[in-house]
Amino acid sequence: MTTEMGEILLPGLAARTTVNFTSPLAIVAGGRPPLASWLKEFLHGRELWCADSGLAPCVKAGFWPSRLVGDGDSAPPSLWEEALSRKTEVEVFPADKDYTDLQLALFRAGETGRRHVIVSGCWGGRFDHLWSAVNSALWALKKGTRVLAFADHSETLFLLLGGETWEIDGGSGLYDVLSLIPLGGDCRGVTLEGARWTLSGETLSPHRPFAVSNRFLDGKKPRISLKKGILGVYVGTA
Repeated sequence: MTTEMGEILLPGLAARTTVNFTSPLAIVAGGRPPLASWLKEFLHGRELWCADSGLAPCVKAGFWPSRLVGDGDSAPPSLWEEALSRKTEVEVFPADKDYTDLQLALFRAGETGRRHVIVSGCWGGRFDHLWSAVNSALWALKKGTRVLAFADHSETLFLLLGGETWEIDGGSGLYDVLSLIPLGGDCRGVTLEGARWTLSGETLSPHRPFAVSNRFLDGKKPRISLKKGILGVYVGTA
């Protein structure tokens, strides 16, 4: 393929894609805290926003956000107060609200021209929180915010749109599982090369999830493309 590809660099993992973007905004939410060592590499040189308690692991890793969004009901009060005294732009919302803190941050990103985002602090804990986070990315897409990936030190979910091609480089050896997850309806024309099991122009449906628990091949970089739909490409460990 000769199309010029953009690149997403994560600690131990990279993705090359036909999507055009500048340096994505990092939003860290209040799920499983990413390891400080992973955050130090991930956040270096990136603009950072935090959704409420996502502030704590970032500060632990030595980073303060340019913007803090949320109701302040879960972040340590001392950190919240210190954020107010710094140059952090703090947007405070009532605890009794319709939107989650992550949703508010994603919507605000699009409103302020940060069109491409990588979300961390999103894994672990309750299923309903994870389900909400992934579907909030689909909702935010309609408001002008493109979530490229949900990522931390052990799991990553890349989000692909119809007409795109992505190449996943897990050459560090940290990851061995590759799953394709159709989101928001059927994914048509799905092609997968460079993995243990390949696909050629298949239709993947949320009601028939057969494309999970695939495997990386030594020295290969899986390449995924689809013609229509929204496809999650999950990378993790067995």
